[in-house]
Amino acid sequence: MPDTVRRARRVRLLGALSRRTSHDCFVPLTTDTPMAATRWISTTLAGLLLVLAGCGGLGEDFALSAGGVDQAQFEKAIKQSLENLYRTNPAIVDSLFEEHAASQLEDADLSGAVVKDGQIKPKLLNEYKNKAFKTIKDHYRQPQLQEGVSGITYPDSLRTQENSGRVELQMHVDSTGTVNAVEVIEGTHPTLNAIAMKAATGTTWEPGYVRQGAGEEWQPRPGWGRSPINFPAPR
Repeated sequence: MPDTVRRARRVRLLGALSRRTSHDCFVPLTTDTPMAATRWISTTLAGLLLVLAGCGGLGEDFALSAGGVDQAQFEKAIKQSLENLYRTNPAIVDSLFEEHAASQLEDADLSGAVVKDGQIKPKLLNEYKNKAFKTIKDHYRQPQLQEGVSGITYPDSLRTQENSGRVELQMHVDSTGTVNAVEVIEGTHPTLNAIAMKAATGTTWEPGYVRQGAGEEWQPRPGWGRSPINFPAPR
């Protein structure tokens, strides 16, 4: 496939990722203030800072007609199946996909009825998803949570059945493993969301890593990770 076509498709992919980003609330951490000191910024700025981070899919209109598919559609379906990996650093993952994994999809037999209910049939999809995933992981390690939140405290007035639940957080982790931005993906009460975000700044992460080839040294890279904080219902 020509490089110009790949680049154009990559721009469309990353654009789709950014359109699906949802920023309920976001706390950036500044270098000249303590980590506990945070400030709110608008969802517009949050979208600029984490434009690729909330990968909920690769486009709402991605549905295939019954029958066969072309190579471009198949590649998009494989990328969509890797969204959990993509959201940790879409630019790096997509670059590695294009450089190392895309060529492995070219031997897929796309003739015949490979689509059912608007999706690639699971057997074919999973076979090439696993190939692409393994190839990318030979060159990329996503950020990993080392020490999460424990012993979180919050007001008794919010310890109700109505306010209980899980706050799903997305954190930007720099190349040293430090959390420098937090957003709420799914929350409960606004105050509990804010408490969870503040607590998340104290979590410890292993940063992402990239290497160009086998035997070469892994280089730390920033990325995104997700972690929930639970606020249990009263007993």
